Amino acid sequence: MDARAANKWGTKTGDTTSAYVEALRMDLRGFGTQGKFIAFLKNTHATSTMYYKVDLYLVSEDATLSQLTKAGKAETSIAAATQIEITTTEVPYNVVVVVSVEQNSAAGTYQLDWTTY
Repeated sequence: MDARAANKWGTKTGDTTSAYVEALRMDLRGFGTQGKFIAFLKNTHATSTMYYKVDLYLVSEDATLSQLTKAGKAETSIAAATQIEITTTEVPYNVVVVVSVEQNSAAGTYQLDWTTY
């Protein structure tokens, strides 16, 4: 099988609020011994700072999601109209990656492009 066929990719745009909203939930099971994930996240709001965080959850063989989380990336700010890169490397393949975003004040917008490798 072509290795590229196993990769997943996508793009998503959405709205943020002053509370965290889930921008992406990516299941890395099935991507070899190490699940690897890369994303480009852009704060598309013209003036307001956005924050993001990445949480990691283990998934058991019966697909039960752990109630415990590990910070894949602690809360970090993104200036208005700015893009950053998010990567996870050398994490177990049985992990769910959750990217969450919130706006500094009121509402904002974002774009998230992502892939696995």
